[in-house]
Amino acid sequence: GTTTMRVHDPVTHDVPSTPAESESLSGFRQALKEDEIVVPSSMCANGGEQGVLLRYLRARKLDVPKAKAMLLATMKWRAENDIDALLDTPLDENEFRENASLYPASYHGVDATGRPVYVERTGSAKFSALIEKLGLDGFLAMHLRGMEYQYRLLLPSASKAKQEPVTQMCNVIDVGELSVLDTVSHSEVLGALKKIASIDADHYPENLGVTLVCNAPWAFTTAWAVVRLFLDKKTQGKFKVLGKGVAQVQSLADVLGGIEKVPTFLGGRCACPGGCVCCDPSIDPTEQVLTDAQVTYARFCFGDEVGDEVVGDAEVGAEVVGDVGDTPTDD
Repeated sequence: GTTTMRVHDPVTHDVPSTPAESESLSGFRQALKEDEIVVPSSMCANGGEQGVLLRYLRARKLDVPKAKAMLLATMKWRAENDIDALLDTPLDENEFRENASLYPASYHGVDATGRPVYVERTGSAKFSALIEKLGLDGFLAMHLRGMEYQYRLLLPSASKAKQEPVTQMCNVIDVGELSVLDTVSHSEVLGALKKIASIDADHYPENLGVTLVCNAPWAFTTAWAVVRLFLDKKTQGKFKVLGKGVAQVQSLADVLGGIEKVPTFLGGRCACPGGCVCCDPSIDPTEQVLTDAQVTYARFCFGDEVGDEVVGDAEVGAEVVGDVGDTPTDD
């Protein structure tokens, strides 16, 4: 069935957090008005139009001319690359299943503050094989569809569930079996990671709340020394390398909202039907590869847009923001 979801629900709109932000926001609005620039509605799903302007201002330390240049560059990039169309069609599930087996990840409910959670087994990903299979453009498109899903669906849904703006993601990455050879020592992989870091910084500013790094081996230190060079200081600061053993599990439980929300393979007690992540190592064998949340993601597409209404999949709202582990439909 289909349902109508108001993308521009006022409850999801971000608000200035300081007088300086309010002042810059007024200046930014005025500058856009003078040049008759209108922010496309697809960009306003996360935090409303005001939320878009605030994110670009925050990314440019409230410098209006710089924020305006950054916003215009994103609008141009989105139009030239037809970014809106990424969510117009569902994914081919069989192909997505093959890709997921090379790059195990899943959305996983929300954290203690209501932010959508994305879990990735980065250390077990076969980056070079996936890039060889998809090509660089295909690999980027795979990443960008996920970013659009977060930006245009997960975050607005989380805001509606919390009844206040939720504009940032919580990422959990398990780098336990990370291979330096398959990541930063591999030129194609390094090039792809560099490109993704640049696109995310330029066109999805302030989208990341935190990235919790789990099971970091020595190889991660080597890889991080290279990857961090692609990231600005603010983003680098959002990566938190957790301690080992009990300390790691406790940190995860604190952020995710209890030990029941921490996946079993990371030492917690969450047991999503079908696994907490694609190819969940605590479930052997993983028959479906894809988790329920990833099936929802693969099948999702926007229907007919009517003004600022979007007709989408009826089940998505509940699936997206439900608490992990409560019922099979909620993860």
